[in-house]
Amino acid sequence: METITISSKRGVAAFAVSALWASPAFAHVKWFSEPAPDSSPGMPEISTMMIVGTLLVAGLLLAKIVDTMAHQFSLTPRRLYSRSTRPLRLVYYLIAIYFLGAAITNTFLAPHIRVPESVLYAGVAVQLVIYSGLLLDRGRGLCAFLIVLLFIVAGVSDPLFVVEYPLLLALAWIVLFADERPSPLGLLLVRFLLGFSLVTLAFTEKLNDPMRALSLLEQHDFNFMARAGLNYSDRLFVYSAGLVELLIGLVLLAGWVTRLTVSVLFMFMIATNSYFFSIGEHYMGWVELIGHLPIFACGILLLFYQPAPEARKASVNRRGGKATVPTAPDRLR
Repeated sequence: METITISSKRGVAAFAVSALWASPAFAHVKWFSEPAPDSSPGMPEISTMMIVGTLLVAGLLLAKIVDTMAHQFSLTPRRLYSRSTRPLRLVYYLIAIYFLGAAITNTFLAPHIRVPESVLYAGVAVQLVIYSGLLLDRGRGLCAFLIVLLFIVAGVSDPLFVVEYPLLLALAWIVLFADERPSPLGLLLVRFLLGFSLVTLAFTEKLNDPMRALSLLEQHDFNFMARAGLNYSDRLFVYSAGLVELLIGLVLLAGWVTRLTVSVLFMFMIATNSYFFSIGEHYMGWVELIGHLPIFACGILLLFYQPAPEARKASVNRRGGKATVPTAPDRLR
């Protein structure tokens, strides 16, 4: 693995501390949600459900068409730094800062996880150990074990956490087994569990129960569609965000145009954070940025290391020799 200088490590730590020190809590992939008083979510109108369903089917069909064209005509550019260890090091740094943020804000993985005080203190210490180990590239096996341990404890406290954040398990696998580059199995787990997390959160936070997201929109004017002068209600805005999240998750699960899908996901997350800062909600901007770091980590792995179909297809020569892998340049999926 490539090494970094002590000064660069201190720079990463200083940036993370300065960004998070004043923040009491942070979010993860919950773009527009926060705890709200219990209330009946109600069922969306039939017309809304039909529109959401139609747009979802149209989006999936479009993704499949683009994926087929990319395979047939090699429309996309070559794989990015596939032989470099730098993207993997960046992934470790992002995961480290994520756990540092949780530790500094006295959070056990996620703000909504409630554990006994003694368990919380132990969790904070464990998260600091993970941060230190990943930043210094030491004891990655221990770090992976501790990530899984924290995940199990959080799942016991909130069983829904297990289906909302399984991407943490994929990152633990990468930390444990990735040396110079992640293996195909590791990338498959990252793609599948990231997609599964997005699909689950689309339903639990927006489509099935939009009340928490609506409560947040009542307190903060984040509906940029309405601010742009469009007749766009807060409920429609929440359903739209959920639809995008659901569509991206399903396309990742299907394995279609993976890199393009990740790029779209990054675009939405960066746009969200930029909008928070543009309207003066700097706290929410930092909250969302730090909370999205595990997704950025997964996306970077898929952008830089996802194998292209041409690299996985083996061909047998005319003399019946052993199967060989074509040496043609890999293409972006």
